Amino acid sequence: MLQVANALLAKDPKNVGMLLLVSDYYGEKGEQLDKAESYARQAATLADSAPRPENVSEDQWKQQTALQKGLALSTLGQVNMQKKNNAQAIQNFQTAAPLLKSNDIGYARNAYRLGFAFLNLKKYPDAKDAFSEAASVNSPYKQPAQDKIKTIPAGPPTHHKAN
Repeated sequence: MLQVANALLAKDPKNVGMLLLVSDYYGEKGEQLDKAESYARQAATLADSAPRPENVSEDQWKQQTALQKGLALSTLGQVNMQKKNNAQAIQNFQTAAPLLKSNDIGYARNAYRLGFAFLNLKKYPDAKDAFSEAASVNSPYKQPAQDKIKTIPAGPPTHHKAN
């Protein structure tokens, strides 16, 4: 799969689908994190600037590009977590969440990842909230999120900064 994706990217470096696929693969594996970060950033930028194809309605295009940008931001969050930059990961996951709302699996996966970023910072109530959100969506992340909630220690409440 990686060979095919990389070959396609060599021919078309602006292929958002392949950029997302390869960056997500590396982000999940914790490999080639700089490449994963670069590809995810590129995918997010391209999603913002790509021209709408004539055969796609304005609404469909907005939904598609929002989803692509959301997936790219979620991958960036995963890369941030792999690099132990949990605060930046949380920011990327939170920015990705509304963009992924139309895709149950992408949305739940993002919330699940967000839970781990909060756990890494020992923000247990926020982690519980994120895993609860992941568990509220019918996806492959439902059961793992429910299981993870049971393992979170009761901790002091997280203090939220006013915006």
